[in-house]
Amino acid sequence: MTARESAIDEVVLEVLDGCAPFAQAEASRLGDVDLVGPTELRLRTSRLSEVRQLRRVVSAYVSESVPARRPRELLETSFMRRLGDRIDQLRHLKPRTGPFTAVRLAAAGADTPDMRRLAEEIAERAGLPVDEDEGDLLVRVRRAATAQESGRWEVLIRMTPRPLSTRAWRAVDYPGAVNATIAASVLDLMEIGTQDAVLDMTCGSGTFLVEQSFLTAPDRAVGVDLSEAAIAAAQAHQRAARRKGRIDWVTGDVLTTELEGGFTRLLANPPWGELHGEHATNQELLAALLERAAQLAAPGARLGILTHEITRMHAVARDPQSRWELRDEHRFFQKGHHPRLFRFDLR
Repeated sequence: MTARESAIDEVVLEVLDGCAPFAQAEASRLGDVDLVGPTELRLRTSRLSEVRQLRRVVSAYVSESVPARRPRELLETSFMRRLGDRIDQLRHLKPRTGPFTAVRLAAAGADTPDMRRLAEEIAERAGLPVDEDEGDLLVRVRRAATAQESGRWEVLIRMTPRPLSTRAWRAVDYPGAVNATIAASVLDLMEIGTQDAVLDMTCGSGTFLVEQSFLTAPDRAVGVDLSEAAIAAAQAHQRAARRKGRIDWVTGDVLTTELEGGFTRLLANPPWGELHGEHATNQELLAALLERAAQLAAPGARLGILTHEITRMHAVARDPQSRWELRDEHRFFQKGHHPRLFRFDLR
């Protein structure tokens, strides 16, 4: 092992609000992890190449800091050489995710002369052009966040051309697909094991079941959706993922399609008013999904409903006739949306 391979690197992990506990647990196998805030973790690790495999993280950045009073001091030759060495290191990490093509600087005052010059210097070190809109070698510049680092600036270099949350297997841009890092966190909460039979009642383009194949392959997995296009996308995603384990994709209405029951874990991310469906009818749909899930569930089963229809889900959960008991709720936050996972246990 070389000195570089055994070095402890500082990595900043960007996460979605609501995913931090799951990302922290995942990253802790690589080193010490501190929770900086609801959307940021800080990892110290000697296993930098494995950071790219994290599934509950939006993006990962290697961190370099330097004492400086103003941005122009970041242009000091030795620090620029460090940044150039970092970029070379990232290029040679495996597995490869494609080459970087252009530099993009993200910083307060990114259009000032000092920041523009900094972007140009980094680009020259990397042997790449600057592209302020589409550059995939993303470099973030900010003042160090903690009191212990007062008087320092931090430069964060994203480790991959695309965010880690942009899955390589997502071959089809299907509208309304669940964010993959939220999906991985939901699957953690569902605690799916090799012995489980899993049903995704509204599978869409297959995010839950394909993502589960990277975690633990269940004994049985079935995805159902009304849309032929959605099922075709799910099948394409499964092929692109190249994971072992069978998934049965069914085109049809889960409320009426004949299915073999005995599912121990059931999931649904039903339509919601802003993108699909109508608010007025979604409460009826949620109630129908719970009733159908009870018909298909094995004793002791768990049901997870990821929905934006919070008020309507609460109304359905309070129905004394329901065979499901609400266990808990978990909130996620993404781009102005606030989906919530409702976990139920079969009574």
